[in-house]
Amino acid sequence: MSAAAAGDALWARVQQLASGLRAGGAEVALSELLDAAEALRHVRLADRRELRTALQATLVKNAHELARFDALFDRWFPAHPAGDDEAPAGPPAGAPDSVTPPDGAAPALGERVRAAVNAGTEAELRVLAEVAVARHAGFDEGTRTERYHVYRVLRAVELARLLHDALRRARERGEEPSRAEVAARIEALRRLIIEQVRARLVFDGDPAAVATATSPFDVELGRATASELAEVRAAVRPLARRLAARLGRRRQSIRSGAVDMKRTARRSVGTGGVPIDVAYRRPHAHRPEVFTLCDVSGSVADFAGFTLTLLSALAGELASTRSFAFVDAVDEITDLVAACDGVVEPWQILQRGRVIGADGHSDYGAVLGDFRDRCGRALGPRSTVIITGDARNNYRPTGAAVLAEIARHSRAVYWLNPEPRAQWDATDSVQAAYAAHCRGVFEVRTLRQLGEAVERIL
Repeated sequence: MSAAAAGDALWARVQQLASGLRAGGAEVALSELLDAAEALRHVRLADRRELRTALQATLVKNAHELARFDALFDRWFPAHPAGDDEAPAGPPAGAPDSVTPPDGAAPALGERVRAAVNAGTEAELRVLAEVAVARHAGFDEGTRTERYHVYRVLRAVELARLLHDALRRARERGEEPSRAEVAARIEALRRLIIEQVRARLVFDGDPAAVATATSPFDVELGRATASELAEVRAAVRPLARRLAARLGRRRQSIRSGAVDMKRTARRSVGTGGVPIDVAYRRPHAHRPEVFTLCDVSGSVADFAGFTLTLLSALAGELASTRSFAFVDAVDEITDLVAACDGVVEPWQILQRGRVIGADGHSDYGAVLGDFRDRCGRALGPRSTVIITGDARNNYRPTGAAVLAEIARHSRAVYWLNPEPRAQWDATDSVQAAYAAHCRGVFEVRTLRQLGEAVERIL
């Protein structure tokens, strides 16, 4: 890429960043953009820290805009885009110049990832993310959506399996590892993989493939950066309060439309028998018992956490709630969700829940059978079962007959899928097999869609 082209590309991203700030209510006038252009003349554009400081100083005028600026900066200036020497970013300290070693020159990628997850530095995790993206993202097949490339990498790396193997190997050595620390490293690796894919798409000149959401309610949860997720976390509780208020108002205003003749006649005594004050029958407001069963593997883990948090915050509008999580084994996490003051994090579930069974690969058939055995007797005509997950079953038996049995013993079963609808029933997705036994199946990729789906269900 020539210097002029690189400069035009960089300035285009500065303008996108400014547009995002304006969409959030910030006042970014032409004078601020001119200040930013002048500041960029005096910093090293290859130094991402200097670039961030220059743009923050010129475009941000209020402290409450800093979080939004950070999210937008990470989106348009992702860290260390692989394969572009003119990119305004650089490798972490101590990282090698080449991230794709020749065959036989280094340990297998899986072994390197396991070692870094156990005791690696952030720089080592970043390098491994670059290697994984270079090998497994499928850019040689042509550029597609960011979600597609991230999904390919996460499937190859198998994050849930990494946690299982890391803990097992540590115990075999007689060590007692910190499950939370290992889970945090795995989550960091996932975020770095997303950053690397996003960087490649940006510098390949395909902005349509990169998220352009300007509101935390429209951020795609499955591929959000850490700063974007911070905005979404802050929005979950306010969303729950607004949703609870709407549900409460609707419940109070429920009328069947039928006139209650006895009550109307009694009221008419005071008006000489004229039924001026008509009484209506009000049915008993339905408060469902909600059972939530969430897939916490791979890229759907964050979505599960937001769903559990939102439903927990709506507990006052529900008769009762019970929460379950799974990868290839099921564990009840109702107490964990109730005790969490903020958003339920994937690492908390992995740390305290027994959600990984034989091999750490999603197994919806086995999970549905386990859930039925645990909760079958507790299900009844007031029970609503909400299942979240991508329905990707690793080519294993679907267990659809078990879901049909769960549906027969419940008021309704709903499925929330965080993948685009166009990707359902492709490769190992078996969403159609489950949809036949659900009252509703929703595509839920953002917090806004999650709120709308939950409101319709309840």
